[in-house]
Amino acid sequence: MEYIFQLIFTNLIGNNVYYIVRKIIGDKRSYKEIVNNEKDSTMRFVTGTITLIACVIFLVKCTS
Repeated sequence: MEYIFQLIFTNLIGNNVYYIVRKIIGDKRSYKEIVNNEKDSTMRFVTGTITLIACVIFLVKCTS
């Protein structure tokens, strides 16, 4: 189960958020180059997890 969540956070959410952060910083590479060349998947996992937690907190705050 942990492996499935790690894949979801890393691949679906983490890669996209990581790409957006890199583009904001000023990286000129394409999505494929950024995602494939960065071997440190820990950073992508952390960005995915933080994004998901922020979304959950935002939804809880808005509904109450």
